[in-house]
Amino acid sequence: MTPSFLMNFRPPVPCCRRFSASFREVSVRLLLLLILLFGACAPQSRPPHSPPPQVFANLEIHQDTEWCGSVVIDGSVKVFKGATLRIQPGTDIAFVRRDDDRDGLGDGVLIVEGRLLAEGTSAAPIRFRSAAAAPQPGDWLEIRVDFSRETVLRHCEIAHSAYTLHAHFTKGRVEDCVIRHNIDGSRLGQARFVFAHNLIEHNEGKGINFRNSTVEITRNIIRHNGSGIFLFENDRALDIRHNNFYGNLENFRLGDFYTGDVHLPDNWWGTADPEEAAQTIYDRKQDPAIGTVTLVPAPAWIEGTGPRDALIFKETWTLETGGFVDAPVVQDGDELYVGGWDGTLYALDSRGNLRWRQDLGEVIDGGAALDGENVYVQTWGRQVVALDRDHGQVRWRFDYPPSTADDHRQGGLTRVGDLLLVPAWNGALYALAAKSGELRWVREIGRPLRCAPAVAGERLYVASGDGTLAAVGLDGTLLWRVNHGSPLLATPALAEGGPLVVERAGRLSAYDADGHLRWRRELGEPCYYAAPLVADGAVYLATAGGTLWKLNAVTGTVIWRRAGLGPVYATPTLHDGRLLVGDNDGVLHLIGVDSGEEVANWTVGGAIQSPPLVVGDQVIFGARDGRVHGVRLERAEATVGR
Repeated sequence: MTPSFLMNFRPPVPCCRRFSASFREVSVRLLLLLILLFGACAPQSRPPHSPPPQVFANLEIHQDTEWCGSVVIDGSVKVFKGATLRIQPGTDIAFVRRDDDRDGLGDGVLIVEGRLLAEGTSAAPIRFRSAAAAPQPGDWLEIRVDFSRETVLRHCEIAHSAYTLHAHFTKGRVEDCVIRHNIDGSRLGQARFVFAHNLIEHNEGKGINFRNSTVEITRNIIRHNGSGIFLFENDRALDIRHNNFYGNLENFRLGDFYTGDVHLPDNWWGTADPEEAAQTIYDRKQDPAIGTVTLVPAPAWIEGTGPRDALIFKETWTLETGGFVDAPVVQDGDELYVGGWDGTLYALDSRGNLRWRQDLGEVIDGGAALDGENVYVQTWGRQVVALDRDHGQVRWRFDYPPSTADDHRQGGLTRVGDLLLVPAWNGALYALAAKSGELRWVREIGRPLRCAPAVAGERLYVASGDGTLAAVGLDGTLLWRVNHGSPLLATPALAEGGPLVVERAGRLSAYDADGHLRWRRELGEPCYYAAPLVADGAVYLATAGGTLWKLNAVTGTVIWRRAGLGPVYATPTLHDGRLLVGDNDGVLHLIGVDSGEEVANWTVGGAIQSPPLVVGDQVIFGARDGRVHGVRLERAEATVGR
């Protein structure tokens, strides 16, 4: 079997390294390397021609040394005074879990008394982690730095340790790092450090823990730790500002021996309310024997925090059509389907290769529905068409009557059980048998229906252009309805308590499952076809006025808002902690969900009213330049000056 500590290794790249070590350490290393090279199954675990990991057990470094590729530390590595350990971008450093002293913590440690220069890049971060197949906080001990004349950690990802960076009598910088899933994110004593632009999260104990140290802590995101910052005791200068704290058990805590007062201006504490912010602090309010923390909270989330990322979009392919492409691209595996204003339904693969096309004669601007055999669309000819997915041959058609609301923007189709749900311009929701197109039932809601219903188990929530929100059973039974003062043009979103709907007039309303209003938020800008998006207790909504909102899904409280986008008609897409938002200026924006900051953008030749679809490493969407676009997000080197 492959040794467990090699299971997660990436192929290393060759590099030069120089070090001095005793005969004993060299012998141990050579023995381990021979085991790795000639073990029964180890050769199959590595790609051909890849150099094996560098394995160090109780290594002493007495002269300048460089690491790159994959490194395994089984025990300790010590950098002596006068030597520099330089770690190249992209290096993966894994610590073998061993607990010889039986204290419950891993013994793996990197000890530095010389210089440590671990400088990755946004494209190639340096990783310090556990080598275990199922890693846990405390699998390895720490990076311990004592009396070092320089320590730099930049663009590093540090996980699974007990104390991460443990430094005494040392000067250093920690920048653009991700420090997560450790016991403590740092321990500093009698040190001078700068922590800037880091993400420090999900550490069981303290995010940053220090005593009697001079620290500058600025533009970090510190969240979901036990204590965000723990100040044990201090008689040095502090500069803690322009950070975003939230979700910690205590955002800031004074230790049992700290009796002085601390003033912390210009940080965001998860709220702009000073009284609420004060409740996240542990000080004299909880323990009369310690000092007091006074806050001057920032009024909103502070932009420019966390690791600085340099991301760019690159085009991978385009498909030319004969008209606007406003419809969502729908996917099943490697198969994609999208309709256009040229009246054609296109079937293609994820690389943009056309599989087939079928001319249906009328505009298609609503989303298709799929099952194992068919693809279903409706056209501006008030016709629903079922086509086989392999060749695009028409299997059946269903026509519904016209109305005075027949002008533009149809709702997407939805497959539920054996039904195909059709929201029609004439205000009716039709339920068809998906196999045959036979009408099962029809429910009049209010004209026009311009969006797909939301499905919540055995219940449908349907929004109408006459301002009606209706709850309907899967048998067509009307359960309840609520009327609003302006049209509802976007599909309802589903929150934990019930549906959310946005009015064209710019009001977002949250209901419980019985139709009772829970909260309402005035947005002050019109909202058209972009639906609310609910994820992780938050609501994201983009307006036709070009503002992107993040609100608390339970209370409707505003978390942040970002203005300055073009008018948004397409529902944003959430992927990997970021929002993809297309606007009518033809710009695809990548927005961080924590901050509302733009990370990257891509411009095409027409309005983007087709919601972005993530397929593998691509983002695929239609636009009013008559094309379907495939783009890929890639890392680029940051140009921020240091």
